[in-house]
Amino acid sequence: MMDALVTLFITIITAVIVYVGSEIRKNERARTIFNVLEPLAKDAVVAAQKMGATQYLSGVAKKNHAVKTVTQALLNAGFTVKDEQTIVNAVEQAYAKQRDLLKQYPQKDREAD
Repeated sequence: MMDALVTLFITIITAVIVYVGSEIRKNERARTIFNVLEPLAKDAVVAAQKMGATQYLSGVAKKNHAVKTVTQALLNAGFTVKDEQTIVNAVEQAYAKQRDLLKQYPQKDREAD
């Protein structure tokens, strides 16, 4: 009887440890994504703005390019963000914070047809 209780107790403890470990890893991954998202978004916004200096890109095209760049960088690092709006928000915030810096890259005008 006592052996059965010990075995049951060990099984429960093992399951709890595995679950807690899994939750800790999820939180660490989320924290890591959060920590790298801002610098990635800043770099992607600057890169998109620089592209617009050599070829005409609308604001929407630059934003989409920055979002795709951040998404791809996260995927390359082994992360996935299921809510794309999180990346869009980070890109928009990076643009807003860097407006003065981005002005140094004058944008190419649209070619007349």
